[in-house]
Amino acid sequence: MFAESLKTIALQVFILYLIAGIGFVTDKTGIFRQSDGKRLIDLLFNVILPIAIIHTFMTMEYTEQHVKGIFVAFACAFATHIFGTLVSLLTFRKRSLKERGIYHYGIVLSNAAFLALPLAKSVIGNEGIFYCSIYVAVFNIIAFTIGIYEISGHEAKIDLKKLIFNPGSISVIIGLPLFFLQPQIPYFINYPMEIVGNCNSPLAMIVFGTFLANSNFKNLILKKELYFVSFMRLIFIPGCMLALFRLCGVKGDLLTAMIISSSAPTATNTAMYAAKYDNDASLGSEIAAQSSILSVLTMPVIVAIASVI
Repeated sequence: MFAESLKTIALQVFILYLIAGIGFVTDKTGIFRQSDGKRLIDLLFNVILPIAIIHTFMTMEYTEQHVKGIFVAFACAFATHIFGTLVSLLTFRKRSLKERGIYHYGIVLSNAAFLALPLAKSVIGNEGIFYCSIYVAVFNIIAFTIGIYEISGHEAKIDLKKLIFNPGSISVIIGLPLFFLQPQIPYFINYPMEIVGNCNSPLAMIVFGTFLANSNFKNLILKKELYFVSFMRLIFIPGCMLALFRLCGVKGDLLTAMIISSSAPTATNTAMYAAKYDNDASLGSEIAAQSSILSVLTMPVIVAIASVI
């Protein structure tokens, strides 16, 4: 059972990284560069991803299990981020506030939107997007508060409006009433949303590939700090949360979706936020790149364990 799950999940991860390879090659050949990818991220994050989330909510069957799953997913997502934040505060304490902040951001915040959602859809289907969307909403809350506070070296002011007025949160706020009310959506609205939403996975992975193409691979191999961050992000935190969730009775597709989200590599926006707040963007890029490469090995194992216990 475990071997079969491992094989299935490893194949899905491999397929996603093959798509990322398109971005890697097109960046190296000058067809589609990282600078182009950064612009596409705005389209993905502000338009395509919200449409995919809203469409999933409005087409998901209303059941008691799904209703309960929403509340459990919120609890799991907050628990993962709170645990990660507390653990991160014990690390890199001798480094400067700004350098420490990048490492902390890399430990706590995963690439839930651009890698976990595509993988969850591949492994679980629409239920994967349904539950991972909750995780993404919580991710945005943490990213716009604790995240920017840390990565700015405790200089950025927290904008409370962004807790709600961000694409991830708004899409869940719109999607939840549609899930509970179960309205009949006309075909001419439903089908275009489905098509646009399906663009999220391939486009996100192609953009992801352009970031890998611009990584300093020498630093990825030699910097011991990066290995520690990758260990925390890819193994320690998801491993602890897997044990906690099972002790609390979480299982099935919900457990798998939460572990996919919590075991994803460091968020690709680590470098972008570092640049925005006058921090070391190259270090942020290196953290995201190394954890992304290593996640090819770690995610299949951890997710396969979650799917069989």
